[in-house]
Amino acid sequence: MLGIALIAGLAGGLAGGAIVLNLNNDPTATPVPAVAAATPPPSEGQRMRDAIAHILPAVVTIVVDLPPLAQDDGVLERQNFGTGIVISEEGLVITNFHVIDGAAEVTVVLSTGERRPAVLIADDSPFTDFAILGIDPNGLRVASFGDSDALQIGEPLAVIASGLITFENQVKLGVLSARQPRFPKEGVDLLDMLQTDAAANHGDSGGALVNLDGEVVGLLATVVRQSGGQTVQGVAIAHASNSLRPIVEAVLAIGYNPRLRIGIERVNVGHVPIIPELAEAEGLPVSFGAVIVNVAAGSPAEVAGIKVGDIVVGVNGIQIDADFPFVNLLGFAETGEALELFVLRAGEQLVIPVVPQVISAGQTSGGTP
Repeated sequence: MLGIALIAGLAGGLAGGAIVLNLNNDPTATPVPAVAAATPPPSEGQRMRDAIAHILPAVVTIVVDLPPLAQDDGVLERQNFGTGIVISEEGLVITNFHVIDGAAEVTVVLSTGERRPAVLIADDSPFTDFAILGIDPNGLRVASFGDSDALQIGEPLAVIASGLITFENQVKLGVLSARQPRFPKEGVDLLDMLQTDAAANHGDSGGALVNLDGEVVGLLATVVRQSGGQTVQGVAIAHASNSLRPIVEAVLAIGYNPRLRIGIERVNVGHVPIIPELAEAEGLPVSFGAVIVNVAAGSPAEVAGIKVGDIVVGVNGIQIDADFPFVNLLGFAETGEALELFVLRAGEQLVIPVVPQVISAGQTSGGTP
């Protein structure tokens, strides 16, 4: 009878509507919640768009008014342009030193179009092409450093830099194409550099090299046009963020860059690098070295007796040559220890000890606005 009744009930249910069967023998048990569909991770393209949107407001334009140049028909007003990155809530803006070198006045143009006057806080030239400006910190959007050591060859990167005409930030995409442990520039080998194939042009100097997390992993320093006499296209070089971070942290902590100097290290300001072509053209007695052209007043070099016209051929027993530029040898200076400069002066060979010291921006370092 039970079987007949169950069949009849099923038949009636099918005829009259749906049948609900409670198969749970425990009426007090908590119902099993429905499983939500997993949210797929953002695509690489979406991550890059998010990263760019995050950092765009922190990238600024640097407008540099240079001292007027007197000409026969009047005075020539001159300007230079570049890019910078707001890197701290205290109003620090990082850029390339060559962007602001020799400036009479510097203005930072925010991504909103607002203009704020800037002052030079510190620089690390000529050891790196790096300078730190200070502006009014009110209402700034700030970028953060990423770990440049974690970058992988082929990793997607973006270059964000100012447009020369509109001052609006522009974006170029590429990858980390190579690591450059040293990149030769006039009179110095820049160290710990990153190479990218993201398109970069005049005015992009000081721009941000950005990873997929929206972090600054490099500061664009130069576009490579020539290398070894060959034309190069599509290559840009940036300072790795991990090499710049300690300088920014020092400035935030103590107010200045603790780099030791002697007062003649600026290329074409304190000294002119000697290379074989210059030595042959000028009849110099050595193929490599540094001709001193200016000794900053009150600097360690002046105190030690370095004179204009001296030719420095070595530092601490290491001969200056293509592999060991004068600037890089000076970069080995340590606190409290003298550097022994091997000098040629009027046919005489001298060894002159010079004790490096910290020289604040705008003090006696030479070539600083």
